[in-house]
Amino acid sequence: MMTFRQTRVRVPRERAWSGSEESLAASAADALGDRGWWRLLPLASSSAGRLLCLTVLPVVFVLVWCAVPLKTDTVTSGNGEQVERLNFWFFLFFYYGVYNAVALALVTQIFHVYSLTWWPRSMSGLLANVASWLFSTGLGALVYMLDTGIEKDPLMWTSLTLLTLLLPVFISFMSIQRHYRRSASSRRRAATEEQPLVATSMEWRTPSSYRRFLWFCSSFLLWYAALAAGEYLAYVYIESLPHSTKDGFYYVYSWILTVNILSATASWVVNAKIRSWPLQYIYTLYFFMTYFIFYRNLFARLQNPEQVIFLQLGSSLWVVFIYPVRMAKWVYRSLAFMCSWTDDYTYETYVRQLSRSFFLRNKAENATMLGFLCWLTILHYGPNRRHYPYFQFERKNDEFNYEYSLTLRASVYVWVSELVSSFIVRCLFRWIHKQDTGSETVLDFRRYPHVVPVMVLVTIHVLQNILFGMIHLDFS
Repeated sequence: MMTFRQTRVRVPRERAWSGSEESLAASAADALGDRGWWRLLPLASSSAGRLLCLTVLPVVFVLVWCAVPLKTDTVTSGNGEQVERLNFWFFLFFYYGVYNAVALALVTQIFHVYSLTWWPRSMSGLLANVASWLFSTGLGALVYMLDTGIEKDPLMWTSLTLLTLLLPVFISFMSIQRHYRRSASSRRRAATEEQPLVATSMEWRTPSSYRRFLWFCSSFLLWYAALAAGEYLAYVYIESLPHSTKDGFYYVYSWILTVNILSATASWVVNAKIRSWPLQYIYTLYFFMTYFIFYRNLFARLQNPEQVIFLQLGSSLWVVFIYPVRMAKWVYRSLAFMCSWTDDYTYETYVRQLSRSFFLRNKAENATMLGFLCWLTILHYGPNRRHYPYFQFERKNDEFNYEYSLTLRASVYVWVSELVSSFIVRCLFRWIHKQDTGSETVLDFRRYPHVVPVMVLVTIHVLQNILFGMIHLDFS
């Protein structure tokens, strides 16, 4: 459990690297103890290992999840025809159950990164997670048995998961709030006994660790807001088909604005208030993943190749231009003046942070595009085709040429252009700023190996979000 101490020592935004890579790895493994996460270090220390661990394996997990044939029941419709309907109980315990379990595991691991446990002392972590999973599953079964009709809306199931994810935050908040009140009461009694007529500001000041915990809880709300906004935009986009080029631009750039606002707010909370580098790493990846996965699925409804050219040309040119410019010293000085950065946040620290951000952007680009290309084919030809009409590409109107082959070609073109622009930016980093993104990543993972499994869970969770938002639910 978190302890509260009064301190006036400033916590730097980033600790300086020290020691060799081997000593960093050894100390990290010792700190992790018997959790076994240090076994991921060999994978995270090489380019091929990072590709396998952080991109391929999470995507494979999601593909297996969405490719397993969903059980259906044959029922008689009102006009006497035999139709296939989705079996609710298989959906509840497998499809929704796996999605919900991954979300709960992710929240638990984020608490571990912050060195906290959210469950009461009287429970184990496994029991607390199982109880939360059973709670949300039971609520879903209750909604179905009441036959209200809302069980056919994917947004209802997303909302139910959000409710489940709020439980750890609420339980941990109540636990630490109770602990803080007892500590504050003890301090008041001690101050009254020793100095009955004088009470200094130090005695009554709120502990800094408690304030950081409150900001930590608020960061979850920003994460949940991004999840809810993405699911809602996906729902609106699907329900309002077909779309023109103008509609596509409106969808993409409204989503860019939404994600960037939430990401900037979360970055400020984590950097300025919580002061946790591992959390900053995780949240940056989460918002990049959330942005790209919804951006990818726009290409399932392309009207013509011109939409791809306009959208991707602007995106690639922006990346090649903005990242090297942001590394310029005059940009750093301007931001330091406007944001009142202290001397602890040096230019070298600023450059390393941008390098990490670009690595996470590349990771999100590759994972989301690989996942999209694979489930585009699986859900177009596979056994769950009827449950995902969004990927059937049935031409009902010649005006809008929605085709599988066009979408596949356009997506491959987009991915190639992203890989080229990323290569150019990395070369500019090495040539102008002597910054190697790969080397910085290896050092990061050796110092904080517990971030690696959380990144895997973030990737799985975000990929599942978009698929869950597009499924057609028609229960028997």
